[in-house]
Amino acid sequence: MIRLRLATLALPAALAAAACDAPPAPVGAAPDAAPADGAAAPPDPPPPAVAPPASVPAAPADAGAEVATDAAAPSEDAGRKPPVDAGGAAAARDAGGAAAADAGGAAAADAGGARAEAPAATSAAAPGAGAPPPVPPAEAGSADAVAAEVDAIFVGKKTYLARFKQEHTQKISGAVKKQSGALSVVKPDRISFRYDPPNQNRIVSDGVSLKVYVAEDRQMFVTPVQNSEYPGALSFLMGHGLRPSFTFTFNEKASFAGGPVLVGKPRAPTPHYEFVMFYIDKALLAKKDPGVVRRVLIVDAQGNRNRFDFENASQPASIDPAEFQFTAPPGTDVKQN
Repeated sequence: MIRLRLATLALPAALAAAACDAPPAPVGAAPDAAPADGAAAPPDPPPPAVAPPASVPAAPADAGAEVATDAAAPSEDAGRKPPVDAGGAAAARDAGGAAAADAGGAAAADAGGARAEAPAATSAAAPGAGAPPPVPPAEAGSADAVAAEVDAIFVGKKTYLARFKQEHTQKISGAVKKQSGALSVVKPDRISFRYDPPNQNRIVSDGVSLKVYVAEDRQMFVTPVQNSEYPGALSFLMGHGLRPSFTFTFNEKASFAGGPVLVGKPRAPTPHYEFVMFYIDKALLAKKDPGVVRRVLIVDAQGNRNRFDFENASQPASIDPAEFQFTAPPGTDVKQN
């Protein structure tokens, strides 16, 4: 039971997610279709659920066309299976959540209220790690080229703030868990998922340790940041960007009016997820707006899904360091990993 809850916490995913109905997709959303490249994908899995608070800010008016609803994952036309995840929802295999392989990651899934999932990590270098190996230039007009444009908006910037809605769907049971809250990031290794009440869970990295606090179980999992998978799928926010972590193709079957949907396959094998889809708002991409990534959908080998929809994104000059500090209440069972 605890592993199930943890799985749902694994971020958020997300980057920190627990009710039955899926969070409403942005207006105009359409079902996700399989990528045209025919990459094999697990059966449609459920995303991490988030119990959305009564007042979640609406997406910015200039955010462009609405995000499509999740429909088909990459198809198996070509008989090619997405590579083993490089750092994402490993633990999802336990409870169908994007639970991290390590205890901290798994717990993260549960830390998001209504048991939300923590975001699965990508194959990106761990926070604080040295620069990743260089990647070849992107071919003009390719999905890799779009990813490079996204990276140009985030790489070199130190901060990121946004509202998020998280939804985790477990493939086998069909259980869907939802939650919402605020995400704060200071590169390369500080991240905070603050869930909306009544959810009291927290996911926090101070640059040294990743703490996943599961209020209902009165437990906190503490993992060294360098051993954590947590920020992986959010590599566009953490560290060196998307291209060092993934190779990309377009999901040409996805119906997302806002812009292209990129299917990212980890450059390095990972037990945490099969692939990650990034929903790009082309209008915000042209403006180099930090809200350009409207949605991140993480799919693991079992077909479980952890989805994050981002709203009101910004890159402030600074974020209060206190946001990345957390002390569990007295009586909490603290587990070191």
